[in-house]
Parts: sequence; structure tokens; C-alpha cells
Amino acid sequence: MSKDTFPFTSTSLRSLRLEQELQDWEDARRALAHRRRLQQVRAPPPQVRCRDTAVHNTFMCGDMKGVYAVLKDPTMVNALMETVQEEMLWAPEMGMWTLSSKVKQTSALRLAAGRGHTGCVEELLFRGAEVNADPGGNTALHDACVGGHAVCVQLLLSHGADPEGTAADGSAPLHLCTSVQCAELLIAAGADVSVKKRESRLTPLHVAARRGLEEHVELFLSHGADVLATNQEGETPLNAACSAAERPSEAGDAELVHMPPSP
Repeated sequence: MSKDTFPFTSTSLRSLRLEQELQDWEDARRALAHRRRLQQVRAPPPQVRCRDTAVHNTFMCGDMKGVYAVLKDPTMVNALMETVQEEMLWAPEMGMWTLSSKVKQTSALRLAAGRGHTGCVEELLFRGAEVNADPGGNTALHDACVGGHAVCVQLLLSHGADPEGTAADGSAPLHLCTSVQCAELLIAAGADVSVKKRESRLTPLHVAARRGLEEHVELFLSHGADVLATNQEGETPLNAACSAAERPSEAGDAELVHMPPSP
């Protein structure tokens, strides 16, 4: 019996893991579709504001039993999830500290996508959640990319999420990817690898080089990222890598960014 072994590259293993995650999601989706017989309707616009912490936690934890209970009210699909934070601010005109309330907004879809709850994300999209809504400044796609949840990213993109939508701070999803799988999915969906962040004019290559994300750097270069692009301070990605190389763990990126993109 042959005992030959076949080594896998990191890229092959990453692709296999992503394929398995997508297959697991597809199996779960089919099982969910088999159990329910709901008529798909478009959810009403977000006129409801919810400050109930228990409801927020339901979507944050991906508690499907709780999700079904909350979504019996169709207006909750696109409801604004609000939290109120109290903070002390110095009021110079009064010469004293004052207690100020700050309201932060998000959505059920953002809460679920940012934590990788695929079943919850799918249920919300099925019921008409606005995939490109950005309460609080980010879309669900931005949050899924920050969390590195590739299956959620794939699901959102398949339902029309904008791979180049900008957040309130000017970031595109590609600027926020902590997972190279998410970056690959965005590029496959048409994201521009040389997109610049508003004001700072950082490209995804700048961000990856500065953070020491070698796989991201290689990916962006292989898709033609502009190695000569400059940010607001005139730095190229190579400059960003060199400045970050003061930390030994990130020192390898300068060489990667200096490499020309593959033809």
C-alpha cells in the first residue's frame, strides 16, 4: 500500500478551509429552509428604535430561538439598535464636569455579522434586512471583515452587499480585513485593491504593510496593487512597512512591498 504523502501549500489549505466553511453554511442553509415555510417579504424601513439590552444580546449571541421570537414583529428586522452611554465631559463655560449621554446606533444585522453568527445573518437577510444599511457608520460587511468571518462575508456579498462601500471614517471593507479569506472574497466580488481611504488616503496595501499582514500584502500585490500610491503624508506602502519594521515582528514586510506585482 502506498504511503506517499502530498504536501499542501498554505494557500491550498486556506482554500480548503474556506470551501469547508462554505459547505457547512450551505448545509445549514438548506436545513433551515426545509424547516420553515415563510413567505419572503421586504421589511419596512427602520422606524423602530430598540434600547432593550436583552434584544441586543439575542443577536450578539446568535440565539436563534430568541431571534425567531424577536422577529415575530417584522419591524424589528431593520430596527435601530441603540445603546446610551453616560460619560463625564468638561464644560469650560461652566467650569465643571457634566454628565453627558451619548447614543450609539447599530442594527441586528451588524450585531450578528460582526460576531460570525451565519444562521442569524441569513435569517435577517431572508426577512428583508437592508444589507447596505450603515447605522452607526458601518455596514454589516465592514463588521464581518473586522471580525474575520469569511462565511458571513460571502453571505452578505451574495445578497448584494457593496464590496467598496465606505464607512463613516472613509474605510472600505478591504481596509478592515483581518482575514485574508475575507480579502479574497472582496476582491473576487470586484473590490479595488488600490482604493484610498477618505482623508488619510491609505490604501489596503498601506494598512497591510503597516500591520505586518504578509499574506494580505502578497494578495494585494498579486492583484496589481499600486506600490507607488501615497497617503496624505506622502508615504508609499514601502515607507509604511519600514516605519512599522521598528517592531521585529513586522520587519519582513518591507521586502514584500518592494516586490513588483506578478504579471
